[in-house]
Amino acid sequence: MGKLHTSDVESRLRSSMDNIDSEISILSTKSSIFLTPKLLFKENEKAYAPHAFSIGPLHHGKPDLTYTEKIKLQYTRDLIRRVSERNGTILKDLVEEIASIEEEARQCYAVPLRFTREEFVEILLVDGCFLIELFRKKLGGSPVPRDDPVMKRAYLYHMDDLYLLENQIPWLVLDRLFRKTTLHAHQESLTELVINLCVRRLEMRRRPTVEPRILNQSKHLIELWRSLLVAELPSRHTYNWDLIPSASRLVEAGVKFEKGSDSDRLLDITFSNGVLKIPHFVFHESTERIYRNLVSFEQCYHSCNPIFTSYVLFLEKLINTPKDIDILSENGIIKMWLNPQEAVKVFNDLCNDACLLEFYYGDVCKDVNEYCNKRWPRWRAIYVRNHFSSPWAIASQVFAAIIVFAAIIFILTLLQTVFSIKK
Repeated sequence: MGKLHTSDVESRLRSSMDNIDSEISILSTKSSIFLTPKLLFKENEKAYAPHAFSIGPLHHGKPDLTYTEKIKLQYTRDLIRRVSERNGTILKDLVEEIASIEEEARQCYAVPLRFTREEFVEILLVDGCFLIELFRKKLGGSPVPRDDPVMKRAYLYHMDDLYLLENQIPWLVLDRLFRKTTLHAHQESLTELVINLCVRRLEMRRRPTVEPRILNQSKHLIELWRSLLVAELPSRHTYNWDLIPSASRLVEAGVKFEKGSDSDRLLDITFSNGVLKIPHFVFHESTERIYRNLVSFEQCYHSCNPIFTSYVLFLEKLINTPKDIDILSENGIIKMWLNPQEAVKVFNDLCNDACLLEFYYGDVCKDVNEYCNKRWPRWRAIYVRNHFSSPWAIASQVFAAIIVFAAIIFILTLLQTVFSIKK
């Protein structure tokens, strides 16, 4: 082997370090749109990739998604035609508007993009106009023709591809396009449209109240959805915690389950006096994809508290068997659209390999575990379960109580008679 030239190694390292371009890498704090870490998608890679529509550059041009490119162009054409009746130069204006923020938009992606400036501007414009037209059609702001290729096809209608972290375009792009294509001053803002879609898709009982400042800081749809879910929650992070047993084990220990009131926020889980209150939530065919991508965003985005990841982990530990789902369903906490056995498998894999440096529900878990460690609630719960689980069991307990009561009366009467004879 030849002599090692340390100066060459030093020179190569110095050059490599000097050439790090943090503006377009995962190292940059400007990045907000990421490729899902391989650790997370190994359980269900399909949950992170679009099935029908590519939005943005990360999946653009993939062979299995090209058939919907014409649909996006049709939606863009419909929007342009409608606006051009008042502004004949609208297409030119939109191109110039997106071109002016092309570099800023490119920095939002945590990986280098293979597209030229012209190609990137075109992707952002078409995909952004498609989303805006779709939002308006879904909420009644734009006309829906009888042969609409999305609204009239069930398998495309829910558009689950919108909720994927890898399938996003920057909010500033959507906002610029929306403002340029808004015809009436009284129309809902883009933020209002997205909030209404979120509330409808997650079947939330009430619309969360979020400070405009927080919403205005959102970098894309996923972050705005997360802001809605974590809105109004008190600050209560812990760095050391023990997780709770499953729902069925908690019932054995005397814990009662209650559905939170309709005014409770989705993530606002509380425990008091032996009662675990969990707000109602719906688990349907899209929920896994939504949950996984929200977790992925919290795992990737800098300085992001893992509040939603904590919620998913809490549910994962609570649900281990179909019996656990039955308990939550019977108490009105969960509305399940999946087969219980299938749902259990989904819950058990939701947070695999996710890293939590802090846990939002640490205090709740601590209170629950302390309650379970008390002997009386556990004994009482076991007795109720064993002896009052059916009408026949209840009848037998009542009959036994009557016999015991009669025996006591008989013994007391006998004792009274004995004492009377002695006198």
